[in-house]
Amino acid sequence: MTMSKHASAYIATLTAAVVATAFVVFIANATVDPLWYFGGNKIGTVNYAFNERLSKTNLFLSRKDRYDCIIFGDSRVTLLPEDKIGGYKCFNFAFSAGKAAEAVAYARFLRAHDFRPKLVIMGVPGAAFRERIGGADIPAFIREGDTPKSPYLAYLSIDTLRMSLQTLFGKSPLDRVYDRQFICRVAPGAPAYDPAKPIRDLFAGRFVARDRVSFYDEIRTIFPEAILAGYVPPISAWAIGAYAERGWLDEYVDVLHLASTKFDLFTDYGVPSAMTIDRSNTYDGTHYSEPANTVIARSLMIGGSEDALDLKKLDAVEMRRAYAKRLRRYEAAIADGLAN
Repeated sequence: MTMSKHASAYIATLTAAVVATAFVVFIANATVDPLWYFGGNKIGTVNYAFNERLSKTNLFLSRKDRYDCIIFGDSRVTLLPEDKIGGYKCFNFAFSAGKAAEAVAYARFLRAHDFRPKLVIMGVPGAAFRERIGGADIPAFIREGDTPKSPYLAYLSIDTLRMSLQTLFGKSPLDRVYDRQFICRVAPGAPAYDPAKPIRDLFAGRFVARDRVSFYDEIRTIFPEAILAGYVPPISAWAIGAYAERGWLDEYVDVLHLASTKFDLFTDYGVPSAMTIDRSNTYDGTHYSEPANTVIARSLMIGGSEDALDLKKLDAVEMRRAYAKRLRRYEAAIADGLAN
């Protein structure tokens, strides 16, 4: 009888300890909110990007009635400030290594959840058309049109607790962070850009996968009521110079021009310009600063900034000439950057 009483007391104590621990873990995770179920970090001033494909879905679903515009793209596009797109309430759904095939899957998911934007903005980098790119990383719930895991399960996880602790006491897993309003910013301590050091994956493959422009047709089919606006994110003038030296520039230009035909508006901010020749505007040659992206956001719907190319007003031959002219203009600066 005594042993039975002790066993019962032990089980009750153990159960209470487990419940208390689970409660503490949940409260800690819900307060820091590393997966953005509840509006983000309530303690600090930044939100880290541990899993943008999941966390941005959680954030969007919690406030989808606010928006009439959606932005798709890769990590370069995450830095486009959604609050600077005039006339629209945009949600930036771009994420690391995002691909057009993933944008199509997410667009179908959003449509299934009754989201009908007036404007769809897509970042279209030349890298989207390389002959070899990595596979798409589409979560099962997106493919199946389901909802993400409940926060009441996700936030009982010790793995998620590690994310919370890293948010409070550690470094960002990326060179980008999100503020309390979920505007993406360059993380403190991001490296300085050195043009003499080649951009990662600079020559990962030629720009010959022209068939991928069909993904933009699919986006139009999913959101037929929306204006479809595309843009080429800025890329270092040194990268464009390297493509020209290798003999790849014409195919790079031609496939971007082909992509532009799928959009109502299309602006190229990747052409060599004052923005892309200024090393202080980027930390790696492809991810550009907040001021640079603010210029893009404010000019995107009006044909671009002074140095950008409005590809709806140029044919492919004129676009090639514009690139050649810009490379000649910045030839000395490009050579100087490689030498230093």
